[in-house]
Amino acid sequence: MNPELLIRLLSASQPRRPKVIFNCLTGKRTVSVLYWALRYDLLSWLSVLPSLQWDTFNGAVNKLVREKRVTVQSDGQLLSNEALENHELSELFPIKQRQMYRVMHVKIVTETTLLGIQALSHTIHHDMGYFPVSVSERARVQVRRWFRSSSFDENHLCELIQALNHWLETLPPRNADVFLSQLAGEKHPGYTVQQLSQALNLPTWQIDLIQAANLAAFAQFCQADRHGWRNLLNPFMDQALSRPVKQTLTAVQQGTTRATIAQQRGLKPSTINEHLLTAAILLPLDQFPYEKCVDEATRESIEKRQPANIDNWQGTLDATPDQFFQYRMTQIWETKQK
Repeated sequence: MNPELLIRLLSASQPRRPKVIFNCLTGKRTVSVLYWALRYDLLSWLSVLPSLQWDTFNGAVNKLVREKRVTVQSDGQLLSNEALENHELSELFPIKQRQMYRVMHVKIVTETTLLGIQALSHTIHHDMGYFPVSVSERARVQVRRWFRSSSFDENHLCELIQALNHWLETLPPRNADVFLSQLAGEKHPGYTVQQLSQALNLPTWQIDLIQAANLAAFAQFCQADRHGWRNLLNPFMDQALSRPVKQTLTAVQQGTTRATIAQQRGLKPSTINEHLLTAAILLPLDQFPYEKCVDEATRESIEKRQPANIDNWQGTLDATPDQFFQYRMTQIWETKQK
């Protein structure tokens, strides 16, 4: 991981646990990780670097510490010594694209995109003797399935290209250049990140973010397209909430108590609580039934006993599971008010 990206995920005023940031970037979805990612305002970065290794991440931390750009506190939390704004990251990788990344199987989406567009390019030019890009068998199978899903005659090929070109016109010019430059096609081998970095005079970590934003934007385009692109990536997209979490949420919205849900589904009450906390964290404020989990009077009672900074709230050691659930739900609700 590039240290320049990491330091922009840190704060000069809020100490942050490195393991939480790592687990957020790689997509670990425990309630604890999700909650602290929410508190760090990094939830939109969930699953953005699914292949990131701890040694690589820790190496970036150590480099920043050696350069005295980051301080490690006594409890192991990190505090940036530079007050960097995150607007640069949002320009490179907008939040809507980061949220899309959360529901994508990134590796297979990347492979299928590269091979699918390459195959389409050579089909248009009637060149079937090309060397396909190196991808997994799963991606090859999906591209073959995509080509079998329609006739791919001249009219259909024209519709696909027109739709793709129209989408490219909606991208910032630099993003469109990066997207097209990395593709392999007829008389175009595709450029590496290093080559793009040199050509655009941008550091490689920024090229990586632009490519990630492009991939997510392409997936969004495919989902909305009605000319055949949708079938290319559709098998590799998930829902925002897992099925068990969605089932629990639906039951609560319909008025079923948590205890009844646990009994009916043969699950532990703690599992039901985790489902609801997960949904509360991941969904927008107005899409979660907070009043069915912790009423206003209980929230106010909890808030009165706590300091203004939610990071400094302290739960009681003798709290019951239900009390802790309401305490954490109140923290989530309060965080989303700001």
